[in-house]
Amino acid sequence: MKLLKPILFFFSIFATAVLADPDHSAPVTSVPPKELAPIEVEDMRDRLERAGRVSDTIVKTEVVSAKKMERKQAKTLTEAVQNEPGVDAAVGCSICGMKRIQINGLRGEYTTVLVDGIPMHSTVSSYYGMDALTTAGVARIEVARGAGASLLAPGALAGTINVISEKATKDGVYLDVAGGNKSYRSFSLVGTAVDETGKRRTTLSAQHNMQGQWDSDGNGVNEAPKLGNYSLSARISQDISTADNVDLRLVAQRSDVFGGPMVDGVFLNALDVGTEGFENGDVRQPYNGNKGSTLETIQTERLEATGKWTREWNNKFNTVFSLSGVRQTQDSFYEGGDYLNGNTTIYSDLRANIVGSETHLVTYGVDARSETLRAHSHQFFDIDGLPKDDFDFLSAGAYFQDVWTPFPALEISTAIRLDHLSVNWRAQTAVGNEISKYVLVPRIHVKWNHAEAWTSRLAVGQGYRAPLTFFESEHGILDSGFRVNVTDIERSDSVVYSLSFDNRRLTSTLSAGWTQLHKMAYVDFGTVPELINHPGSFSLFSTDAVVGYQLTSAFLLGGSYERFWYPEGYQKLLPFAAIEDRLRILVDYEAGDWTWNVTANIVGPRDLRKYNYENRYNIKDGNGDLSAHKLLDAPAFVTFDAKINYQVDKAITVYAGVKNLLDYTQAKRENPLYWDGTTKEYDVIHVWGPLRGREVYAGLIAKF
Repeated sequence: MKLLKPILFFFSIFATAVLADPDHSAPVTSVPPKELAPIEVEDMRDRLERAGRVSDTIVKTEVVSAKKMERKQAKTLTEAVQNEPGVDAAVGCSICGMKRIQINGLRGEYTTVLVDGIPMHSTVSSYYGMDALTTAGVARIEVARGAGASLLAPGALAGTINVISEKATKDGVYLDVAGGNKSYRSFSLVGTAVDETGKRRTTLSAQHNMQGQWDSDGNGVNEAPKLGNYSLSARISQDISTADNVDLRLVAQRSDVFGGPMVDGVFLNALDVGTEGFENGDVRQPYNGNKGSTLETIQTERLEATGKWTREWNNKFNTVFSLSGVRQTQDSFYEGGDYLNGNTTIYSDLRANIVGSETHLVTYGVDARSETLRAHSHQFFDIDGLPKDDFDFLSAGAYFQDVWTPFPALEISTAIRLDHLSVNWRAQTAVGNEISKYVLVPRIHVKWNHAEAWTSRLAVGQGYRAPLTFFESEHGILDSGFRVNVTDIERSDSVVYSLSFDNRRLTSTLSAGWTQLHKMAYVDFGTVPELINHPGSFSLFSTDAVVGYQLTSAFLLGGSYERFWYPEGYQKLLPFAAIEDRLRILVDYEAGDWTWNVTANIVGPRDLRKYNYENRYNIKDGNGDLSAHKLLDAPAFVTFDAKINYQVDKAITVYAGVKNLLDYTQAKRENPLYWDGTTKEYDVIHVWGPLRGREVYAGLIAKF
């Protein structure tokens, strides 16, 4: 305990820039509060953000507020951003529950997740780490679409998701406890405190969630695994002088996945592996093979530390220094084989913000990122002798940004980054595997208020990333081994335009985006699967419309429609079928002590042949012959979510809700299991629809 204070103080002398309050282009608004808000404390850094002196971007941003997360009963990052405009938290594995957050139809590894503006998540963590990221202590989540959306994340080829943690402005306690069917339970606790001087603000949070397995077709193998997560976090912001603020954030997270056989305690028989069998060889019939052959358990643990130091030298010049470290470990068992890895990321950033004149805010900065992966497997590496997916990655960059406001209605942000990056795949020795390259990436963002209610935003930018690991495509554990033969980085060019209207009663935003991918990395499944660059380019186009209308003081109607166009051949390289069009309709009611909301999400049909689904079957007979083809055309489907709240008194609110009200699941049409027509092996990734059925829950919120 004697060492705790100096360790915390050491971390607290580092600081980072948090994005200035973004333009909230999401149309859904709420009824103004009936009571005046209590007086809240503002620290030195808040004042700089409000004054626009640590501004980072003016790009169009969709915002998922804490109130919206509460309305959605969203307890993880994936639940919070699911069905938001341009975003899909797509499930790619029915047994292990792996999710990828996709933006504008691009693959999950092209989405960069930031925490308070700092890139804290990697390709490795994008597989299972998203369910470990809980929403307790999160003030809001910002989604910015397009390459170059963030000055600090050039690797965001599709866009960024910025998780803004809550900073204490008053003393308070928030408690949310809920339970429901299928072993659902949730516990969230957030405490905030401000000392009597107003110079120290502390936020503590804890969360635990659990969801049970789903087996809608009753064949004994789940379509959705048992999921659990735990998190503890602490954030302390301290004004050490009128010109200096230090901010420390420490987080511990864990997620647990139990997938495969619908038998509690089956891990005791984990070594019972071998035969993968179904009655009559039909994946739609009861499973009668060895239980361990369908078992997948994944435990992911994360430790995060971020320090910030912001110094205001005068009213026209401030500096921000930040340092962060993340350690994520995965301990897993995949259908008879063990796999462990450790992913470590260290990031630092130093920047200066200068008010050059009344119309210019200039930012200079340098940053560096180091990431390593080390893996171990008794089965795959020690016994089978397969290559590891270890890598070392290092990047260092310098950047410049000028935010120019020639007149109040027009803001123009231009930026450019120069980076040097290197990649070493430690187990791959083929010539050409190493990457060492300088990269120059520009961007420009324009915001123009045409009139009081009309605003245009244009974002033009470039992004790049180095494909770091085979893990991003195939977990790094293929029975036949793999090779990495990547010779270049991936790049993207993007243009995103939006036109917004807001007269307080009616809000709407029309958006269009174009992205061109160059040197896309993908897995070529030959004799030995190989991660390589595609020689060509792909152009993707998306449009969406988002509308909200305050029908009365109590009723809000809203909705959105999205359409994505993918080039021929691009879908074949995706790990699973992407959404092509989606319609969302919502109704919110808020009056007196009652609030309720209903949301309908409608996903259009898709031709699964475009996504390499055409060679999948339900039945394999004793001779190894396959029959009973899986669906080639995914039908349209609709899901409904609803929630009702009643405020008992000023401190207590009770609620009840349901997700997937109509209990629609893909497994009621066809399950996600299949026999592969090429390898004749069993697989679990024939996914095109919801895998979890109706979830009913009730809970209580207490605020003091």
